[in-house]
Amino acid sequence: MSRLASSAQERPDLALFIPSYAGGGGERVAMFLARTLAAAGLRVDLVVARSRGELRDEPVPGVTKVELGAVDELLAAPAWVRYLKRTRPRCAMSMIHTANFNSGLGALFVPDVPVIVNLRIAASCDPAAQWWFRSWFGFGPERRLYQRASRVVGVSRGVAEEAVEVFGVPPSRVLSIPNPRQSREVSPDIAEEHEALFEKPVVLGVGRLAPQKDFETLLKAFARLAASRDLHLVILGEGPGRRALLEQASELGISQRVFLPGFVPNPQAYLRRARVFALSSRNEGFPGALIEAMEAGAAIVSTDCPFGPSEILDGGRFGRLVPVGDATGLAEAIAKELEAADVGPDARRAERAIWLDQYEPEAVTARYLRLIRDVIGESRT
Repeated sequence: MSRLASSAQERPDLALFIPSYAGGGGERVAMFLARTLAAAGLRVDLVVARSRGELRDEPVPGVTKVELGAVDELLAAPAWVRYLKRTRPRCAMSMIHTANFNSGLGALFVPDVPVIVNLRIAASCDPAAQWWFRSWFGFGPERRLYQRASRVVGVSRGVAEEAVEVFGVPPSRVLSIPNPRQSREVSPDIAEEHEALFEKPVVLGVGRLAPQKDFETLLKAFARLAASRDLHLVILGEGPGRRALLEQASELGISQRVFLPGFVPNPQAYLRRARVFALSSRNEGFPGALIEAMEAGAAIVSTDCPFGPSEILDGGRFGRLVPVGDATGLAEAIAKELEAADVGPDARRAERAIWLDQYEPEAVTARYLRLIRDVIGESRT
């Protein structure tokens, strides 16, 4: 176990626990909250089960990084419990399912440290997109552990409702807090080596290359579009599905028009350049890529998956919604967007500005700050 950056060795107000530094939406939100809650005056430990991932070198000023050195994310419980017993944070909050599971174990073995479990994704979903642990053991283990949490936060209203229905958490201990929009000062330019990808109109996907994102359906939809249009499909992200997606693109005869450039630190410049942003997920919680697409002013087509897209797009007001797994419907919706007059990102951003105010970083941080202080206060009584 290592402490990579430390101020005075005082008892932290918050231990924010994540599985790794992977560049996914949950990890990005955790890094954001660590920074903003520390700036608001909390003493924050960012506790990481495995010290690997694209975000490892991202600065988190005012925050102590604690790396547990676990060999596997799901096997981090012993190190997490040792950390809780030694450090005694006033409150612990976990994000992402493996950290949430271990956080529940922490609540069992160190009951005097109140725990907030942050659920980031729909639990009820296509079995192929399900976390392997749930596929094997069902929801029973998590149900018993999450009921020990002081609060359960759902990243969308649908996820919060599932916490009650699936995990049996009392409604009085469940609330919904969305992801923040994370405006950052970034270059308007994409990487020089990626300029050629945008010589044709681009359909852009963003996300981890994994079954949950269902880029397989996006490839099928793109193959239909590419039969009569000169387009490129660019998917930003990394993950275990890379080889399978490249093989599928070859089988569909579109390998020369499909590009997987990998992880990029900030996709905003790419979203601004894309003709259409497409989200093809089977299930979500509150997709950060969709918020970024809204903020970038991208034209949007998304599956109406559980949960988040309909909530973010206000039922379809700010983008086209299609059924999950429907390649034909996805292709038709993208085609309609391509055929529509392109008003440009600035006009779309202006149209969405008032709606996006609810996701302002200050507003979201204030809600988490109030929650953490409430939980700490309750633990003292």
